[in-house]
Amino acid sequence: MHLFLVGAGPVGLVTAVGFARLGHRVTVADIDAARIAILADGRAPIFEPGLDEAIRAESAAGRLTFTTERVPPAGSAYSIVCVGTPTGPEGPLSTGQVEAAVRLLLEAAPPEHVVVVRSTLPVEGPDRLARLVEERRALGPCATVVTNPEFMREGAGLRDFDVPSRVVTGWLHPDDREVARAVADLYAPLNAPTLVADARSVALIKLASNVFLAGKIAFANELARVCDAVGADVDLVATGVGMDDRIGRAFLTAGPGIGGSCLPEQALALPQLSARLGVPTPLIDAVSRSNVSHQQAVVTRLASLLGRPITGARIALLGLAFKAGTDDVRESPALALARELRERGASVVGYDPQAMETACRADPWLETAPDAVEAARDAHAVLVATEWGAFREIAWPAVRRVMAGDLVYDTRNVVDATAVRAAGLRVEMLGRRV
Repeated sequence: MHLFLVGAGPVGLVTAVGFARLGHRVTVADIDAARIAILADGRAPIFEPGLDEAIRAESAAGRLTFTTERVPPAGSAYSIVCVGTPTGPEGPLSTGQVEAAVRLLLEAAPPEHVVVVRSTLPVEGPDRLARLVEERRALGPCATVVTNPEFMREGAGLRDFDVPSRVVTGWLHPDDREVARAVADLYAPLNAPTLVADARSVALIKLASNVFLAGKIAFANELARVCDAVGADVDLVATGVGMDDRIGRAFLTAGPGIGGSCLPEQALALPQLSARLGVPTPLIDAVSRSNVSHQQAVVTRLASLLGRPITGARIALLGLAFKAGTDDVRESPALALARELRERGASVVGYDPQAMETACRADPWLETAPDAVEAARDAHAVLVATEWGAFREIAWPAVRRVMAGDLVYDTRNVVDATAVRAAGLRVEMLGRRV
């Protein structure tokens, strides 16, 4: 089957490769000509493990092509919209880009065509799409619109497409139930649990899932601070708690806070929706506030460990991406820590194996170094903020020789504490005894 996919970002590219590997022919469109040129050259414009190789393989097989054309090719049965819903003037999850893409597809596609919106929508998003369909149908028959949110993680996107936790599709009108089922059937070879429902419920499934995960992380982060206070080990506590099948261990790993394009934004979007509806949601409201207070607490803890005033201190920040396995710095807790440190009078120099360029674009005031040792030069402390495996192999004797201080504060439980101590450095970990 021929699929047309709009939006060559992380979700769009992983989705395109995933469907191509299922045997479909996929044409990927994006308005960014430079991005399309990179893709046509067999390279990914973002870092996602395995994506470069997959793009080259599927392109060579003739199943994956790229274009700047914005209308579906003749013979294509489905158009899949994967454009962004960034925070806009009206708040999180702005649907402007989605509506523009859907409007154009409704104008260009034949009536038997199906437009699949994979972009994350606010709960009122389906109503906006339904209005677009109604406006177009007033002029004559038009394509059907179905929603199909993704549940993929950056850094593990290809695996999550191939082994999905679930496939969920939503209809805008009850008459379109069978079309929504047909969209779910595109994923049939993956043998995933499947749910077909109304699009409002589907939008809330996506939002609620991410806010729940953000809440688990926030709980683990607060628990880590309690462990610091009482001398317990947050890894052991979380493992013991997660042994209860009703709770589970996933997303109970403490760190410097939630980040990325989904969890922080949606942790704001759902409370804002509740407030507009006049529905009290104190638990949901607290998730985003907990994240901010936790990042402030991490800096306060670092300051207490320094052994000198934080004003004028130089801090080496290892890790800038919001998590390992990506170059994405959107809502990165590392960059939030950098801002908080600067506000308290410290200077910050950062290093990341993949996210240096994106971090500098997001934070023009951030000083960077070419490697971990150079980041630590003249630093009073090293703060580990992203769980890159490479940080397990840092040459700590070289770090010790260039540092002005001796503190390594690891918020990700990634460094080799024995190696750090052997180099003559102090090591502290968030919520853990070392």
